[in-house]
Amino acid sequence: MRYICPVCFKIGEVGEEKCSNCGYDFKNISNDDYSEKLIKAINHPDYNVAYMAAKLIGELKIKKAERKLIEYLHSSIKTKKDPYIEQAVVWALGEIGGEKSQKFLLENRDKFSVLTKNIIENSLKKIKTRVANKDGETIGK
Repeated sequence: MRYICPVCFKIGEVGEEKCSNCGYDFKNISNDDYSEKLIKAINHPDYNVAYMAAKLIGELKIKKAERKLIEYLHSSIKTKKDPYIEQAVVWALGEIGGEKSQKFLLENRDKFSVLTKNIIENSLKKIKTRVANKDGETIGK
């Protein structure tokens, strides 16, 4: 069977048990949690894989991906990564993000592509509502 290494994304040759690039044991792929695989796929070199991973993270509301999504966007600001993946990541943050995401997006919203700015505003509204509801629940208890 052929694998794409979830660490370095090198395509393994048929029959390889470990990645020839980084040494990742392909037997561990089935042991990885699905959400962890999606989080790793955010940095996949294939546009389609990275885009779908971001969309699935948002749809499945994988909260533990928040830090990695922020890291991706921070890197995107510096290296001008694909604006469509950037949009998907910002949208996913809108679906799962909390105060850290809100702070990051507020501080950096002018650094993203024009295409992403509308999605940032929508994501900030969702996060603001979620954070306000969380605070209200805490106060009410």
